[in-house]
Amino acid sequence: MHDLKLSVSEVNQIYKELNSVSGFDFSNYAFSFKMRKIILLMHSLKILNIEDFIFRLQNSQHTVSEFVKSMFVSYSEMFRDAEMWNYLQEKIFSKLLLKKEVKIHIPYCVTGEELYSLMFFSGLYKSTHISILVSHPLSENEELIKNRIFTQKDLKACQKNIEILDFVKNTEDVFAGHTNQMRVNHIYRGELNFEYCNVLNQQHIAEFDLVLFRNRLIYYNDDLQTEVLRKISGSMNKGGLLIIGEKETLGQMSGKYKNLKSNLSVYKKRIF
Repeated sequence: MHDLKLSVSEVNQIYKELNSVSGFDFSNYAFSFKMRKIILLMHSLKILNIEDFIFRLQNSQHTVSEFVKSMFVSYSEMFRDAEMWNYLQEKIFSKLLLKKEVKIHIPYCVTGEELYSLMFFSGLYKSTHISILVSHPLSENEELIKNRIFTQKDLKACQKNIEILDFVKNTEDVFAGHTNQMRVNHIYRGELNFEYCNVLNQQHIAEFDLVLFRNRLIYYNDDLQTEVLRKISGSMNKGGLLIIGEKETLGQMSGKYKNLKSNLSVYKKRIF
């Protein structure tokens, strides 16, 4: 099944059908990503041909839901790219907290690993003037994120990251609970708000001091990358910070930012 090869027209046909039955338009996602998601789902459902897959999309809401969820890729671990968090602690966050209010945005949150990493990190500063806005692309994500339970498997996935961090070394310091019922042991004292919204439909203008949009651009084609980055840029204050994935670039939007740490993809929005 994993050897299945799809033509461009077949992939486009499937995503056109998905758009029709779900309302989600993934046409500007990277082609290789779209094909991989189809093949993996067909394999899990034991579907052998495109016609049967399209029939399932047309007649099974569960299949549609699983397909859509798979397109919104979640983080697999907390404190991913640990050196970025060290850089935030060493060079960025203390200066950021000199502002009367610090507004942080996570424009695309699915299961909460990035949020809880940020809440644990921010909580170390014991500040009450931090405001975090979490935007999530699926209506059911909010409760999932708020009630996020971490398992032993989750701990194992992030253990190497935590060992690299300068501000904490043990998973026992990060998580509280027993066996597969653990939560993040944070002392975040700031404001936390949630918003169900597609990033392209957000209306925030010159508002945020820090935006975490990491490891998302790799799933988009060039046009969508530029469109999303333009929207995010408009939501940021001048001099605001944008952090993307280590393997990602700003492409056509690079002229609007100063690269603070190239190997970590930490950028500062230019003031002119």
